[in-house]
Amino acid sequence: MPQIIGSIVNFVSENIFWLRFFSVFVAGIFIWLTVSMNIKIGLTREKYTHWLDVLSGENISKKRAVKAWKQVKKRLIVGGDTNLKLAILECDRVLSEILKASAFPGNNLDERLKNINESQIACIEELRQVHKIRNRIVAEPDFMLTKGEAEIAVSIYKKAFVELFLIEEED
Repeated sequence: MPQIIGSIVNFVSENIFWLRFFSVFVAGIFIWLTVSMNIKIGLTREKYTHWLDVLSGENISKKRAVKAWKQVKKRLIVGGDTNLKLAILECDRVLSEILKASAFPGNNLDERLKNINESQIACIEELRQVHKIRNRIVAEPDFMLTKGEAEIAVSIYKKAFVELFLIEEED
């Protein structure tokens, strides 16, 4: 056994340059693969535009909300159970981000909605109800949602987004 360990130590000490070269070469390949995959799937571009927006001082929340709202409208047009549920989840996520960014008190959207009154957001009671629908979508995998119900829920979110100046009335 000591002879085997001695042989390994001798091999490593005699070939340390080539072992280091090989290690750097393999690490370079992994770095190249990581960067090329990030570019290919668009992660780098998305983060780059995000930081460009941050540095330029533009209203990021509003830009994200408008982009998300367009996606919600597409989901409603396409329809189908999954798209309708995703439309409501997306609306709820945007609402959560905006209320958090606006410094409404609470650790999560449930708490923030409880702490808001009608003088702050006129449709707060309706928002609480559609947030319950969102919770059911998440908690109950078999929850069924009709297109009419989804459109009503999204219209309530729209009312709040207009009131919070995230989107225009005609959007």
